Amino acid sequence: MKVTAIFKKIYSSLLFFTILTTITNAQTISSEKYDLDLNGTKEWIQLYVDKIDKNTSLPTYMEIKYNVPGDIVPASYDGIDIQNKDELAYSKLKVIDINPNDSQKEIMLMLRGTKIFYNEVRLYSLVNEKLHYLGKVEYISDLENVGVNKKTNRLEVMSETGFPIQSTYYRKFMISGGKLKETTENEVNISYFNKKIVLTAQKSINVYANTKFDKKAYEIKVGEKIAFVSANQKSGYAKVQNSKGKIGYIQITLTPDKYAYAIKQYPNVSIEGDSDSPFTGGIHWNYNKKNIGGI
Repeated sequence: MKVTAIFKKIYSSLLFFTILTTITNAQTISSEKYDLDLNGTKEWIQLYVDKIDKNTSLPTYMEIKYNVPGDIVPASYDGIDIQNKDELAYSKLKVIDINPNDSQKEIMLMLRGTKIFYNEVRLYSLVNEKLHYLGKVEYISDLENVGVNKKTNRLEVMSETGFPIQSTYYRKFMISGGKLKETTENEVNISYFNKKIVLTAQKSINVYANTKFDKKAYEIKVGEKIAFVSANQKSGYAKVQNSKGKIGYIQITLTPDKYAYAIKQYPNVSIEGDSDSPFTGGIHWNYNKKNIGGI
């Protein structure tokens, strides 16, 4: 049963114990202590949940707690309701620092689907003692592969795509103007969860030297293996590499029924997966068809 915001504050004061490690009970989850706003004082995150069963807790409310000198009862900076109409379950709380040059760290709430396979993260920050919602990233393939690239100061998450075949790629995000902003390039490296994609040709396929497709680089022979390196959905191409290491480009389009992607050279059949597809040997898993584009 969801408790009111007033009761939450009273209840949280009564539950002040063992906060140096993550603890869970029927109503709250508390994090370790962090200097969230880089002001020299450490705070901790308290998450209120509706516990459905021993493996499923639905987040409802988040607040930031801190210790008042000389007072054993912790105080609260601010709190925020967590919208959860899709009944996403709590997976993990993490504190990250996307940009070490700003005056804040980010709170990352990791959520998972309770009805279908689905992962999502939501980001929050504490600024001037106020808790702010920064945004969310949907359709994450693996929550363990969510992290900050310290060289680029970007949050990177692995997502799934159906372009040009079912695969995964990394999306990139930054904090700009108090909001989460995607900075993923149009051309992204694709893989099978960080493993190289290598397919076998079932038909001869023309590979071009550039993305204008006006100069042929080489031809893939039947039975030849080819690696898919990257893809650009906006410009409609995939970058491939043959067994000799030669790079080239294949033009991609939609099949007439718009259900799958195809090579423009063979536009009436999906690029891989059917008996008469130009390629075979792909790895398949379930994914949301409405998100077929992905990139």
